[in-house]
Amino acid sequence: MSAGSCSESGWDSQDDRWDDWEGDEMDAPAQCLFCPQLFQSPPDLFSHARAVHGFDFLKTRSDLALDFYQSMRVVNYIRTRALDCPGFEKASGFAIDGSEPFLSDDAYLKPAIPDDSLLFALDELDLGDSDSAAAASAPANPPASEGRYPAGFERERELMARIQSLEQQLGQRDREIGSMAAQFEEYRQMVRHQFYDSADAAAEDDSAAKDGGDMYFSSYAGNEIHAQMLQDRVRTDGYRDFILGNQDLFKGKVVLDVGCGTGILSMFAAKAGAAKVIAVDNSDIIHKARANVIENGLDDVITLVRGKIEEVELPVGQVDVIISEWMGYFLLFEAMLDSVLVARDRYLAPGGLLAPSASYLYLTAMSDDDYLKHTANFWDCVYGFKMSAMKPSHTVKDVDVAEVSTDSIVASRALLTAIDHGTTEPSALDFSSPFVLRATRDADIHAFVGYFDVAFSRSQVAPGPSHDDLCLPAHDGDDSRNSATPKALWSQPDSSMGGFTTGPHGTTTHWKQAIFLLTTPISAKKDDEVRGEFTCRKSAAGSRELDMEITYLHAPAGGAAGSTVSIKYKLGV
Repeated sequence: MSAGSCSESGWDSQDDRWDDWEGDEMDAPAQCLFCPQLFQSPPDLFSHARAVHGFDFLKTRSDLALDFYQSMRVVNYIRTRALDCPGFEKASGFAIDGSEPFLSDDAYLKPAIPDDSLLFALDELDLGDSDSAAAASAPANPPASEGRYPAGFERERELMARIQSLEQQLGQRDREIGSMAAQFEEYRQMVRHQFYDSADAAAEDDSAAKDGGDMYFSSYAGNEIHAQMLQDRVRTDGYRDFILGNQDLFKGKVVLDVGCGTGILSMFAAKAGAAKVIAVDNSDIIHKARANVIENGLDDVITLVRGKIEEVELPVGQVDVIISEWMGYFLLFEAMLDSVLVARDRYLAPGGLLAPSASYLYLTAMSDDDYLKHTANFWDCVYGFKMSAMKPSHTVKDVDVAEVSTDSIVASRALLTAIDHGTTEPSALDFSSPFVLRATRDADIHAFVGYFDVAFSRSQVAPGPSHDDLCLPAHDGDDSRNSATPKALWSQPDSSMGGFTTGPHGTTTHWKQAIFLLTTPISAKKDDEVRGEFTCRKSAAGSRELDMEITYLHAPAGGAAGSTVSIKYKLGV
């Protein structure tokens, strides 16, 4: 959940996370301020920072008399610099003199990395100092006896003195713990007020709502979504096979990975012999990508840059290859292709290559009574009761993203648009396209179905197959009950062109298919046509969402065409 989507209930979950931090995270390893190395204790971390990076945190803290909040700002400032500035960890001589503006900037009270156990350990540094002071002030030996007490009484006197000293230390410790607990609660409330309550207010801003940028990037910060994508063998194998199967295109080249995620494509490129790979991502996942790169010994080849490709400055003037897994549902959802085109125009050298090199949107039609029963008609009979009031009353239908069985496909496919990634412009991603679908058997058509293919080419001059090949039927005889053709599956051994499909005739992917449910089914006979126009545009409500409209009519074979129907759809979050 992004900061902009926090609610009161959302803050309650934050409370739980603070409680977890005070428990498990106290024992968690802490990351160095400058580099990804982990340490089991703060003293070891600070010794490493002093010896390797030339910064003595404890001495600086003591010399400048930094309080709890200033110490936190120092930690978060250094971590921010290390994340945002490639090469910062190799810099030496970092120092502060107490006049730096960030020491009073509350923006640096927000943790720079998730679950930073070092921040909580700052409290224990105070405890450690007071323990040392108490130990130094305690008498090493009780006063020598002047002979007024027997030996037994002298021993009792010594023990009583030690008990009193320990009681004083314990009382001081309790007071310090109480003070620090209040101080930490104050810090916690400050973070809540400044970074969550204010985020709720900021979320109401129209421009932020339309962009949806923070929420978009936050959605890619966790592990689950990346595991889902990596486990999609069609997707990941497609990129791997092209990169490692065409190593001559990467050997000695400079490669840019836009939206690198876990860094998997960057590591494929490095393994293929790239001289330098620059991996860019604006999500927190880049911290784990950096750790992945280091763990695999590829940090001498791969440089990671945090930020939007539209805003960052790369350490090179141009690149030879751009790789990116930018595709969203129905290809264009999330509008990440726009960012790839910015990278292309700004950094790709003449004659350079994009992978994938082209993409294609298709439309077909389905008939599936079981799907209809569990979606549009579900409220017609719920345990024998009608619940019509529960049916959506929207004039704009939501596009459903779900897996469609190949046996449900009852029409030919139509190519809606072909996108050459080397030449297309962002404005062309809003389009209108005529289509004709032919019924392959008698059926009630319940919905249109959209999906996409992508191509990997060795040359951007010829980014994909010919238009004729792209328009061929997906199945032998054009009947979905027959086997899919090798061309439709991108499985032609003698072809230098690679690619994959997300269509129902192929292996299921995490993209599945986009289902455009009809208001009224079309009762079609074999060879009947459905003619229409498909319009797709970025949504005015959010640039990463899609507004679509399908206008169509039923043209029976040898009969008069029916009336025109128009339905609006939305693919959003």
